[in-house]
Amino acid sequence: MKDIQSKMKIPKMTLPSFISIKTGSMRNILLIVITMLVATHVHAFGADDDNIPDKPYAWVNDYPNLLRANEEMKLNKKLMAYQDSTSTQIFIVLMNEHGMVPVNMMATEIGEKWNVGQKGKDNGVIILLYPNDHKVSIQVGYGLEQYIPDAIAKRIIENEMLPAFRQNNYFEGLNKGTTVIMNLLSGKFTAAQYRKQTASGGAPFGFLIFLVLFFIFFGNSRRRRYSSVGRGLPFWLALSMMSGSRNTHYGSWGNFSGGSGGFGGFSGGGGGSFGGGGASGSW
Repeated sequence: MKDIQSKMKIPKMTLPSFISIKTGSMRNILLIVITMLVATHVHAFGADDDNIPDKPYAWVNDYPNLLRANEEMKLNKKLMAYQDSTSTQIFIVLMNEHGMVPVNMMATEIGEKWNVGQKGKDNGVIILLYPNDHKVSIQVGYGLEQYIPDAIAKRIIENEMLPAFRQNNYFEGLNKGTTVIMNLLSGKFTAAQYRKQTASGGAPFGFLIFLVLFFIFFGNSRRRRYSSVGRGLPFWLALSMMSGSRNTHYGSWGNFSGGSGGFGGFSGGGGGSFGGGGASGSW
């Protein structure tokens, strides 16, 4: 019996040490695995310096050469004139080789590496396109976030850019998007006004105007066939002009042009602090 009891005690004595050894080994293995995963994650999703262009060669940096020469020239003049008048820097980047870095992260890394915006103001904007992946991002410096919060950046992408990008018209989308950005930053309209202007439900509002005008028209005498919008114009024509006035206002948010000659002075201004929020979209 003593022999049996001694044999039964052996597992009790050896089992804890066995577990302790295995636990220590597993901890070491787990630490190694975690370290490898973290390193892999950083390499896969971090913006490697090899993927970020060293410096901008203009305000518009079209590495895949998707824009026509005259289109690129127009955008460069527009952004140069805006920087000269406001000190705010807006850079456009189109790139296909990005090492699978998410578009928002790459846009932020570019803005910081290029020091986009003025020192102490951080008034820079990066518009980045991945044409092959059909993705676009807008990132703004800390100093501009109050004027273009993430939700407004998303709305600019969806309303101004994506419809044109779906038609492979990159110039139109970038031109419209930068115009709205400039007007927001210049105070021509606020983020709230732009949100209201681009909110869904415009059709019911237009239909309400139509009903009001309809009853006014038929409530008047026959001699007043023409609306007060334009005396001598048929009602249907005047109504169409009024219904088109909303789009006219939308288009009147402004076109920026001006500037000529070379594109000197397009390097970063010493800013480069980006929040990393921004917005992105795909088409």
